[in-house]
Amino acid sequence: MPPPVLVFHPGKQHSPQTALALQQNGRLWKYATSIFYDPDRFPYWLERLPGPLGRRLHAEFTRFEHPEIDPRRVATWGVTEWLERAALRAGMPRLSTRLDLIGNRRFSRGLASDIASDQPFALWGYNGSCAEAFHQARKRGRFCILDRTIGDFRYFRQVMAEQAAAYPQFFSPDDSLVEPGQSDRDDEEYALADRIVVGSDFCRETLIAHSPVPGLAEKTFVLPYCCNNHDFAPTGKPYSVPADEPLRFLFVGRITPRKGIHLLLEAISRFAPQEATLTLVGKMLLPPAAFAPYAERVRYVPSVAPAAVEGIMRDHHVLVLPSFFEGSAITLIEALSSGLGIIQSAQAGNGATADTGIVLPENTAEHLYAAMRQAVDNRDLIDTWRANTREAAKAFAFSQYRDTLAQLLGEWGLG
Repeated sequence: MPPPVLVFHPGKQHSPQTALALQQNGRLWKYATSIFYDPDRFPYWLERLPGPLGRRLHAEFTRFEHPEIDPRRVATWGVTEWLERAALRAGMPRLSTRLDLIGNRRFSRGLASDIASDQPFALWGYNGSCAEAFHQARKRGRFCILDRTIGDFRYFRQVMAEQAAAYPQFFSPDDSLVEPGQSDRDDEEYALADRIVVGSDFCRETLIAHSPVPGLAEKTFVLPYCCNNHDFAPTGKPYSVPADEPLRFLFVGRITPRKGIHLLLEAISRFAPQEATLTLVGKMLLPPAAFAPYAERVRYVPSVAPAAVEGIMRDHHVLVLPSFFEGSAITLIEALSSGLGIIQSAQAGNGATADTGIVLPENTAEHLYAAMRQAVDNRDLIDTWRANTREAAKAFAFSQYRDTLAQLLGEWGLG
């Protein structure tokens, strides 16, 4: 009988989808996390407070609602994740990063009693919170799976240094923030893991190219992420884009140079307003002086609840994501499910194909402008992209993720 799996993540990312996939495959032993919505427990019952505060709390708390996961298999502890999120919302990314490191270490120590037990299980953990748990698990002979959700930070430092030299006005001291010793800790997790899963070929390549840990290529597997089908169900055929209306471009994510926002602002500024519009949705992390020249040219929407993103997407035509560094942006999958064409960098991960958009040959402002110009000038092309999105989105359905995960477990002798 193969062992069940304990999934642990001090935050969220796609860990609920992993836990649910294992649960539906009959393989989930426990899902350990810091935040899991339960309206009868503190702090979630605070959403019952009257007035706007209660409504805001409800909107925030339900970001962590996963009704299909069996609550009897969920273990939660720790408040550091809430403090980390509050620091980021308050515009203190450096403090948020430090709290993240502290919380990850505390969370990993909280698994010690489970790992030391006689219950047979494998561990499935996420980058930044695995080293201590994996050390303990290896002593007990437990199989360890690292879910690496981002590329190798040595690549990140390299590419961001190049962008900072070319576009210094868009960078703040926090944009290249990588804590001292980060790569050493990453290498430790790589070495301890029996298997590593990543979201895209790009992410896998950065690990292999930049880490000295031997054997990475053989034990690193691509498991493409899925869309949260509760929020983004594939749609029918999108409407045609009128030739007499501006093409509506959309960006969703943190508004920061890592996501290529400086390239996008430069590109959109070259279009007349009657040709194209741009909406930015996400946390604004640019220096005010850098964004100011473009503020009148774009529509800015601060961060919204995940359930609201779908409606925004359906009101646009093309998602643009010229990111320099990802694991694989789930925003791209959400765009396909919402009927948007896509213009993206190769580094952004799984999303556009020749049938649904453009993957930039190089991630530069000039190549980005050329791709956007092609979209603006050819509405029939946009209609074709959007008509193909429903079929393309099927490759990233939750059922596909669940089945591929089960296949990998079988290949690893855990099926």
